[in-house]
Amino acid sequence: MPEGKSVITHAFIIGASRSGTSVLAQALGRNRQIVATEELHYYNLLKPNEETAGGRRGLLALLWSIEEEKRFFEIKNDLGAAHDVPDEAIAEMDSYVPAIRAFLDWCARRASAAAVVEQTPMNLYYRDAIRGDFPNPVFVLVRRDPRAILASQKHRWKVGLHGARHIPARDIARVRHAGHPLIQLALLRATRHKIRAAEMEPDVVCVCYEDLVREPERILSTVCERLGVPFDPGMLEVSDAGSSHASERGRTGFDASRLNTWRSRLDATEIWLVERFCRDSLVLAPTGARPSALALLRLIASLPISLILALYYSVRSYGNPIEAARRRLM
Repeated sequence: MPEGKSVITHAFIIGASRSGTSVLAQALGRNRQIVATEELHYYNLLKPNEETAGGRRGLLALLWSIEEEKRFFEIKNDLGAAHDVPDEAIAEMDSYVPAIRAFLDWCARRASAAAVVEQTPMNLYYRDAIRGDFPNPVFVLVRRDPRAILASQKHRWKVGLHGARHIPARDIARVRHAGHPLIQLALLRATRHKIRAAEMEPDVVCVCYEDLVREPERILSTVCERLGVPFDPGMLEVSDAGSSHASERGRTGFDASRLNTWRSRLDATEIWLVERFCRDSLVLAPTGARPSALALLRLIASLPISLILALYYSVRSYGNPIEAARRRLM
């Protein structure tokens, strides 16, 4: 690194989708010493299309359009829609490091921050690639009760109706069909093996979402210590504007009373499936729910069409769909 440039801590929030990664990123981003970026999807979406994007400058343009212009959905559906990076910004980005590192370093230096946090959950599957691009990265792994994850995935499509950002109809359809309980159960079972492996790695900080909500100051202080920055009380005033509940939009602060909302958002059969097949990943006590034969038959009967539609709408969502499936299921 050239003389005069301070060392920046690079952190990546990882975990299963809907495990609380966004809330954690929002909280960390309220610290004046931390910059929290958008979900950039660099490793799973942008980097695999580097040649199509136009090389390094094209990758920087994609990152710029996602972070600065909040155009992720537009970029995801058309990599050619990126706006070029202003020359003055390019001049401030290091040319001797990978594009993603140059961009994150620029984000941190612009804000005079000591740490920069990227929050794409799927980076869970790209830890080795990240270690190759960054010196001493820190991974913050978020775990959450799988019943809460399933409930959130099941209702995730409603974010498009209640969220603060416009989400294209195609993406709403994708998450609605992919939210089928049996699809999500298969993904949860595969993801837990990746999470267990990550938990054993020395550069990974483990955060339980339920603990974060119950004891936010303690958990956030621990993460800040690992990032080398002091705790900031403003981190406790987070927003859940992306919630799938319209009634929760705009609320701030951590509310432990909502940790059990999955009980009303899942039926007994769905709860039983998670408790039966993901028992060793439960954070909260099992309920002992019993399945309904009719509900099971409905889930099985609806699976093929949901799976076909989820795959159809996912073609552009994760770069190479075959590679994405290999990483997530193997």
